[in-house]
Amino acid sequence: MMHMMKKYWWILAGIVILGIGFFSMTSKPEVKKQPVMEAGNGDGIHWLSYEEAVKANKKKKKKYLVDVYTSWCGWCKVMDKQTFSDPTIAKYINEKFIPVKLNAERDTFTVYQGEKVKEPFLAGRIFRASGYPTTVFLGENESVLHSQAGFLDPSAMGALLHYYGDNAYKTMSWDQFKSTYGK
Repeated sequence: MMHMMKKYWWILAGIVILGIGFFSMTSKPEVKKQPVMEAGNGDGIHWLSYEEAVKANKKKKKKYLVDVYTSWCGWCKVMDKQTFSDPTIAKYINEKFIPVKLNAERDTFTVYQGEKVKEPFLAGRIFRASGYPTTVFLGENESVLHSQAGFLDPSAMGALLHYYGDNAYKTMSWDQFKSTYGK
């Protein structure tokens, strides 16, 4: 009896191992490349890769707005549809910032402040993305001004955009700004 139970145990274990191996080979997640829009294409935000943004900043100095996302992130997609597609938000971002889309899982190199780094390292270690989406505001010299994890609706995004875009962060705290913003 004991011998039969061991035999069934080994058969079951083998089936589980084979099943895991089969599904791991056949169900690789699809990784879609985020479309990068060049300035002048479309009515929305003119998203650039990080390297393209650094080049653009050499021509015209602006702060950076970095949208750190992943392909599987549901809230990232909601923020694209509800916040970044808002015409007022898109217009302000294009005027005041160099907008960057950064996939936190794309295993490619980019250059940050002259140093070659992988994009996941840039997202997590330098931009401090602790969840997705994360919105990062950078100064003209690529220094991190603020990193905000989580979904931002148009109202919350608008306040942050004006706080950094209008340089209010240089003269007042966030709480002071919030108490006067929109009034």
